[in-house]
This record gives sequence, C-alpha cells and structure tokens, in this order.
Amino acid sequence: MDSLIDSGLVSRQIGNFVLILLRVSIFMMMLPVFTSKNVPTQYKIAFSIALAVLITPLVDFTLDENEEMPYTIFKEIVLAMAMGGAARLVFYAAEMAGQLISNGMSLSIATTFDPEFGQSAEIGRFLGILATLIFFVMNIHHDLITALVRSFEVLPPGQIKVEVLMINRLFGGAKVFLLALKLAAPVMVGMVVANLLLGLLYKAAPQINIMFVSFPIFLFVGLILLMITMPIYFTSIGQQFNNIKNVLYETLLMAKP
Repeated sequence: MDSLIDSGLVSRQIGNFVLILLRVSIFMMMLPVFTSKNVPTQYKIAFSIALAVLITPLVDFTLDENEEMPYTIFKEIVLAMAMGGAARLVFYAAEMAGQLISNGMSLSIATTFDPEFGQSAEIGRFLGILATLIFFVMNIHHDLITALVRSFEVLPPGQIKVEVLMINRLFGGAKVFLLALKLAAPVMVGMVVANLLLGLLYKAAPQINIMFVSFPIFLFVGLILLMITMPIYFTSIGQQFNNIKNVLYETLLMAKP
C-alpha cells in the first residue's frame, strides 16, 4: 500500500515538475542575457532545470482530470510567453527607439549602398546594452524571478484562462511602439529641425549638393542630441523597470479564471 502511495506521489510530482519546467524555461528564455547567443545553451537549460527543481516542492496543485493535457500545455506556453513578453517590452522598445534614431540620422542609407552588409542597428544595440545594464543595476532580475515563483501561487498549471490574455497581448505591439516613440522623441525632434534648416539652406543655395552635405551634419547633430538626452533615457527606462513587476502581476490577474 505504501509503495502504491509513494509511486503515485512520485508520478504526480514528476508531472508537476514537467509543467513547472515548461513555464520556467519559456519565461527565462525570453529574458535579457538569456536570449543572447553568447550564453551557451547548456547553461540556459541547466539554470531553468535548477530553478524548476527549487520551485516544485513549494508548489502544490492538482490538474483537472476532465481537461486534456495538450490544452494544459498550450495554456502554459501562452502564459509563459505573455509574461516573458511583458518583461521584454522595455528592451524591444529601446531597440526600436534606436532604429528610429538611426533612420533619423540617415544611418539606414548603408543598406541602400550595400544591401548585403549595410546595417543601421548600431544605435539600437547601444540603447539595448544600456537598458540591460540598468536592468541589472536596479536588480530587476530578482523581481522577475520573484514574480515567476509567485505566478504558481496565483495561477497554478491548468487553472489559466488564456482567451482574455491572448486578446490583450495582441495590443502589446502598440505599447512597444508608443514607448519607443517616447524614448526616441527628443532626438527625432532635433533631427526634424535639422532637416528643416538644411531645406532652407538648399533653397538659399541650390548649387550645394545637400544630400552628401547632410550626412555628416545629421551624424553630428544626432550624436550630440543622443548624449544630451541620455539622462532622460535613463529616467524613462528606470520608470518602466520600476513598473515591470506590476505589469507581470496584471498579466497574471488577467489570466485568472
């Protein structure tokens, strides 16, 4: 009798561990640094398994016998991706803001001259690196791991309502775009003013090849504005990171039946 109870308990714990590992691994794979190709895949897998092993004894839940396992796994994937997307939102916005600034500084012209090797994402990478540094300086990774552990208390596997969550996540792209516009706005406004002044210069002296004259001017003005507005960027990113835990808990409450 004891052996039957032990075997049933073990099989149940193994099933719980698999579902916990599924949510943990997808969530961790969407976090900064973990998504980097420089981090070996073995380390990512080992960290996810270790975290799932630590969480499993702390979480006790029972799956609905009437619900099919593939649907339960699907709901876990949707929830983990929604939480990971909410955690990555600031980084997506920083990279998009860098792309907008690059376009305003005419760095995207590189793809015109050399479509195969021309790139204009350097400022996006730079802003993304700064966001990552702020992320670790503020210890936001601790808050994310805490929110991940708490998610099993708020929403145990199998007790997730994904319909409202999926509809809400469809509008996540709009939030990223709005935040990117806010981050890039100071530099973009300066670049618009520079374009207007160069347009007036061209009207006053049409013989000037304004296309090639504008490239160094745009680079100089853009880099100067980027340096001047760095404190605004740090403040905006810091405010978003301070609110990231609330965003994750709102995501969990959204999926609560």
